[in-house]
Amino acid sequence: MSEPKLTLYAESTWLSPWVFHAMVAIEEMGLPYRLEVEPLPIPEARKRELRERTILGKIPILIDGDIWISESLAITEYLAERFPAPQYPRLFPADPLQRARARQILSALRTGFFSLREERPTSTIFGKQEGKPAAKPLTEKAKVDADELLRIAGALIRPGATSMFDTWCVADADLTLALMRMVVASDPMPPAIAEYTAAQWARPGIRKFMSHTAAGR
Repeated sequence: MSEPKLTLYAESTWLSPWVFHAMVAIEEMGLPYRLEVEPLPIPEARKRELRERTILGKIPILIDGDIWISESLAITEYLAERFPAPQYPRLFPADPLQRARARQILSALRTGFFSLREERPTSTIFGKQEGKPAAKPLTEKAKVDADELLRIAGALIRPGATSMFDTWCVADADLTLALMRMVVASDPMPPAIAEYTAAQWARPGIRKFMSHTAAGR
């Protein structure tokens, strides 16, 4: 089997949860790839070029030969089909119900929790933490989001488990990042969810992304 020739485009602030999603997926699959970093703001001429190649033109972008794909979920769906199990590690659960649940989580985290995301941005997680001011208490709207996030996590994470389902999937990475918004702010969290988050945060794919944030900020 020939080695895949992939390129992943990230953005220079290293604050994007969607770049996080794509990079963790590639790293967890063990796929060799080349990393390209686009400076922000992206010049208008470059934006036009990216739109011509990917239609949407947003970062992250995955290149596989002549194929250019943007949007994080499209990237991981493509990777899962392009490099299927058992030759490669799974990104989505094998069980149909668990796979549907994983997609539910991925969708929910992209379409909701806006107040929590605003008050606990990724800038509080990525990069160097020294000198950052203490987080303010959550507003009522953000607390509603936080309570809902913990409710969902509690429904999916068994006590002592280090993944939501039978094995790791890419939805674990996204859920963990959402929970880390609260962890770094010392927001209250049930012990089982905190233990799951700590175990996930130590995974190689996440540590690889974090090494870029520390070096690039």
